[in-house]
Amino acid sequence: MANLDETKTSEVELLSVGVKNLTCYRNDATVFSNVSFQLHPGEQLFIIGSNGSGKTTLLKTLMGLSSKFEGNILVPLHETAYLGHLNGLKSEFTVGDNHEFWLKLENIPVSHSLLEYFEIDDLTGTPVRLLSEGQKKKVALAGALESGKRIWILDEPFNGLDRKGQVLLAELIQGHCEKMGIVVVTSHLEPVFRPTRSLALDKYR
Repeated sequence: MANLDETKTSEVELLSVGVKNLTCYRNDATVFSNVSFQLHPGEQLFIIGSNGSGKTTLLKTLMGLSSKFEGNILVPLHETAYLGHLNGLKSEFTVGDNHEFWLKLENIPVSHSLLEYFEIDDLTGTPVRLLSEGQKKKVALAGALESGKRIWILDEPFNGLDRKGQVLLAELIQGHCEKMGIVVVTSHLEPVFRPTRSLALDKYR
């Protein structure tokens, strides 16, 4: 019988995210073609591309939100935290209510550790509609990533953040990967952190 440490190690080793010869379509037009990559624990993939290159389409396809593709996809969705291009917040709810809603969806105890990390824990009683775009992005990130999932798939997560917020997020991503997590990030900007892998999506159009 394997001991607990061996079981945990084998689970981490089995965790991976990948696509093979992936081609995606939008309104019957090819967005990109023949994209392949595989990520293992501790790796980050930084997907860069111009507007319209298919960054959001790729992430939606990874999450099973689009069926217009050809190729093979491996993503353990039960281990995946996803934040799309929209922040997914309810504008009339307070920051605290939105945060608790995210965590209750995952059936995990309420924690404000990431609200504190992003320095917005003093806004828990503030309606989201009164926040700046940067503050809204931090609330959304805190809710999505507080879940404890080992895979993070994030669409343009640095958008709307000031420089300090970008650095905080970059350090959070690096720390997650140091704990053997996997992160997939899109952007049309150069990376704030040093990813282990990168993918220039414009090359596949």
